[in-house]
Amino acid sequence: MLPNFQQTQTAFTHWLRHPTQAALPAGLLPERMHTYRELLLNNVTHFVDSAYPVTKALLPDTLWQRLVIDFFEQYHCKSPYFYDISLHFREFISTHSEPELTETPWLTELLHFEWSEMAADLAEVPNPSTEPDAQLADESLWHAPDTPLQLAMPTWPLAYQWPVASWTVATPLDELQMSPQTVLLWRNTDDHVCTLIVQPIAAWLIERLQDEPNTLNDLASQLHTFSPDLSHDDALAVIRRTFLQLQRSGLAFLS
Repeated sequence: MLPNFQQTQTAFTHWLRHPTQAALPAGLLPERMHTYRELLLNNVTHFVDSAYPVTKALLPDTLWQRLVIDFFEQYHCKSPYFYDISLHFREFISTHSEPELTETPWLTELLHFEWSEMAADLAEVPNPSTEPDAQLADESLWHAPDTPLQLAMPTWPLAYQWPVASWTVATPLDELQMSPQTVLLWRNTDDHVCTLIVQPIAAWLIERLQDEPNTLNDLASQLHTFSPDLSHDDALAVIRRTFLQLQRSGLAFLS
């Protein structure tokens, strides 16, 4: 049997989740318990709403409120960090059996993208571009095919079947059409998250640089292997053009 204080804690939290079903813990006034539940639910709602503004806007308000309450009542979070509430909410929705969710096939990807933006902002990863002695490469780098390339900023390539990065809180529901989309997220020299919709090859190139430094010639050889119809020189030209576009969009590389 649990110690008395743990029994009290269990009864307390059980009531907070299910006030219409659970017995009121001994010695506690119902109005105080309702106030405590309201404060907790409001806090959870705030973290979820702020993490997923577009999702909230695209779903019916009654459905959204029901999902948040279901999450509050049913999901047992493991992380002690408040900012992980949004991750747990996404995990909860991925396994939730709400019938109306069958009408939103884009929901999982939209939740992932919105969470990724927040996760990129909070990620405790080094950002070489913010270091005082950082030497950011200029456009002459793309004329040195045997110089190892390195990303100067933490960068995340993402791929979706729905164009979730293009949607806003004002996107009409009849415009939610399936269309593959590739996105890059990175933290710039001000440590702010940047978002750019790119071609798949850009995401592929960034993935290669995340694994280890590569030269332009190495990348061209890899691309030629995957696309034999593309000569090495043509592959090199495509890669140079792609990196130059990324660089001009704000993504930096180390020289």
